[in-house]
Amino acid sequence: MSMYSKITIIIPTFYPGKIINRCLASLPKESEILIIDNGDDVELEEIIKISNLNIKHFKLGDVGLSKSFNYGVSKSSNETILITQPDVFFEKETIKNLINTLNLYPNVGIVAPLIYENGIYSKYDFLDLSLNKFGKLIDKKRPKNKYIVPSGNFCVEAVNATAMMFKKSFIQNINGWDENIYTYHEDIDLCVKTRRKKHYIIKSSKALVHHIGFGSHKDENKEKAEKARNWHYCWSSLYFKNKYSSRTQFILFYFGKLMKYFLKTILNFLLFRKKKLVLNFMRLRACLNYLIIRKASYRIKI
Repeated sequence: MSMYSKITIIIPTFYPGKIINRCLASLPKESEILIIDNGDDVELEEIIKISNLNIKHFKLGDVGLSKSFNYGVSKSSNETILITQPDVFFEKETIKNLINTLNLYPNVGIVAPLIYENGIYSKYDFLDLSLNKFGKLIDKKRPKNKYIVPSGNFCVEAVNATAMMFKKSFIQNINGWDENIYTYHEDIDLCVKTRRKKHYIIKSSKALVHHIGFGSHKDENKEKAEKARNWHYCWSSLYFKNKYSSRTQFILFYFGKLMKYFLKTILNFLLFRKKKLVLNFMRLRACLNYLIIRKASYRIKI
């Protein structure tokens, strides 16, 4: 039996268009593939129909990444699981190398490949996420790597959901993804929980994926998707800060964001900068939502 027949690959989608074809073409035919459809995507259904892969298609409605991943894990027939996105494709030996890396280290929680964007090793391949000895968050900031490709496997503090592999039992042990988060920071939150359980997050240097940034939506939906990205990134930043910081730190952070986006909205309105006006207004709306409603409720209609 092939090692690939013992893994499940989970892909959440929201009207990805034909870009998902490249992702599917890079996956093993023997693997179980679960597509968690957040839309009512007729084009995706046609792509699945003509595929020769072992695909199971689930329609959940627009529930977001966290619920999609948790649902996919619950439906997985295998202990080893790989999650990824429609705008990611894998080099030939990547999944094999991820499996080998996951089985190599006894206390590993998450294994992730190196991420390339536009043919260049991404400076956002991993994130600095400092925790103190009590497991409290000290800082979350951009990574220090400057396009320097590592020569061997290495431990990191956090990775994103572009692609990651883990054991089903491990994810269930840490209670999976926080379903209050629709998108953004759901992966970083998972990494905090992983490290609090004293498990490692390892980058596999021989596993390479290519990410087409902001490519998970069709071109005709990009304007709507851009609004949603700005809203949810702001909302999730507030939620994450509130979850892992002191009350005083959060209040200062929140009102800093609120005033920043209020002033930017007014300024861009006065200067007739339509695009910047719209995006900063979306962030301002997210701040107000967090104060009043406190739910990641913003959705776009396709």
